[in-house]
Amino acid sequence: MLTTIIALAIGAAVFALIAGTLSVIGAILPAIAIALIAFFLISRKLSKKLEKAMADVQADLMKGQIDGAINKLKSLQNHYGKWQFFLTSTIDGQIGSIYYMRGQYQKAKPYLERSFVRHWVARAMLALIYYRERKMAKMEEVFDHATRYVKKAGLLWSLWAYCVWRNGDTDMAITILNRGKGYLNESDPHLTQNLLSLKNDKRMRMKSYGEQWYQFQLEVSPEVKQMQQGRIRFKNR
Repeated sequence: MLTTIIALAIGAAVFALIAGTLSVIGAILPAIAIALIAFFLISRKLSKKLEKAMADVQADLMKGQIDGAINKLKSLQNHYGKWQFFLTSTIDGQIGSIYYMRGQYQKAKPYLERSFVRHWVARAMLALIYYRERKMAKMEEVFDHATRYVKKAGLLWSLWAYCVWRNGDTDMAITILNRGKGYLNESDPHLTQNLLSLKNDKRMRMKSYGEQWYQFQLEVSPEVKQMQQGRIRFKNR
C-alpha cells in the first residue's frame, strides 16, 4: 500500500515539475515511467528485507523455537504490513497455520479468519476447525470460497470431499471431487483414485498425499505413531 502511494507521489511530483516547465502532455510518459521505476525499486528493497526476515523465521521453526518464530512474524507484520498489499493477511495465515499445527485451534482461528484468500492451506485449516466444531455450513462456505480462488490445488478439493464423506454424504463428496477433476484433469492422481474409490463404494485414502495431508491433523502420521508407541513401551517397562 505505502509502496504504491510513495511511487504515485514521486510520479505526481515529476508530472508537476515537467508540466510546469514544458507541457502537460509531455509530462505524462516520464511521470508514469518514474512512478513504475520507483515502485520497482521500493518493492525490491522490501522483498530483500522480507526474504531475510522469513529465513530467520524458518530457522526458528526448524529449531523448534515456535514462540520466537511467531513473535518475528508479528514484528514483520507491524513493521511492513502497510507497505505491501496482502502482506498482513498472508502473515496472519502463516501465524494461524503454526498455531493450528500445534493443535491450538482456538488460537489459530482468528488468524486464519483474516488469512489471504489465496493462502489455501490457511483457508483449509479454518474450514477444518469448523469441521471439528461440527459447523458444517460454515465449513462448506469456507471451502467453497477457497476453491473459487484456488482451483488447481488437488488436496484442497480432496480435503473438502473427505470432510463431506466422513459426514455421511458420499454423493456430495463425489460431486466435489468431480469439480476438482474438471480443473485438474489427470494432474492429481490421488484425487482421481479417491473419486474412483467413492464411485465403487470404497473408502477415501488420503495417506498418499504424505506430509501435506498430515499437517491438517485429521490423521496421525506413521512417524508420530511410532514415537507414541515407543513412549508407551518405555512407560510400561
